Amino acid sequence: MDDLQIWLGLNGQRFGPYTLATVQRWHQQGVLDSGSLCWREGMAEWVPLDTFLRENGAAVTFNEPPSFEVPPPGLTPRASVAVTPRDDVPVAPSLHWGWVAVLSVLTLGIFAIVWMFVQSVWVKKIDPRSGATTYFIIGLACGIVGGFFGATSVMNYGLQVVDIVLVYMGYFSMSSSLKRFGIERGLPMEIGGVTLFFFTTWYLQGQLTRIATWQRTGVIEDAPKGIFWVIYAVLMVLLLLLVVVAVQLFN
Repeated sequence: MDDLQIWLGLNGQRFGPYTLATVQRWHQQGVLDSGSLCWREGMAEWVPLDTFLRENGAAVTFNEPPSFEVPPPGLTPRASVAVTPRDDVPVAPSLHWGWVAVLSVLTLGIFAIVWMFVQSVWVKKIDPRSGATTYFIIGLACGIVGGFFGATSVMNYGLQVVDIVLVYMGYFSMSSSLKRFGIERGLPMEIGGVTLFFFTTWYLQGQLTRIATWQRTGVIEDAPKGIFWVIYAVLMVLLLLLVVVAVQLFN
């Protein structure tokens, strides 16, 4: 029975499979509450965790878990999840993303450039396959070399585009590494591609900070995401107001 492969339904998404022993341990530790959903091969539908642990499903065999297109009743989101650290990987950079943002603005972006290497070096330690640091080095070199061709030269434009592309490749490479890091340790590690595209260093730092918190305390918290879009919306409104004021002044 302990080798059963069990899928978990959390916040409308499917995770797993995990062994029965793992699910039972997480339930005892408070990682999963009774409203979490479970499914294993042979069950007709998702059931609450407490029901699953008592009954272990029906006898009918299915090859795939039911779809999660519509979140089933009883799904209980959790603001934070307590888990137990399983290894001794280096602690992730834990500087709050807000400080990273402030320091990046105050240094006209220099701190952001330095910090993206801090992030990529740590990711390289947990995932030797990561090529983020290499992408950043080549991209930065292209950006610097492009400046020697003159601001209006075609070569400069081309190298700046290469610089931007390589930097984004580095960030999405780190994102993939963090997702694998989470899967290997049973940690929820959802990193939105659109949010990462627009907020890169800051958003990724929010993910690294929550990993650092987990490494120190065993608690994995929700990653900041909505706050970035709130800030973005406020900035867009302010920009629009500035444009309106400028138009009124010139008229």
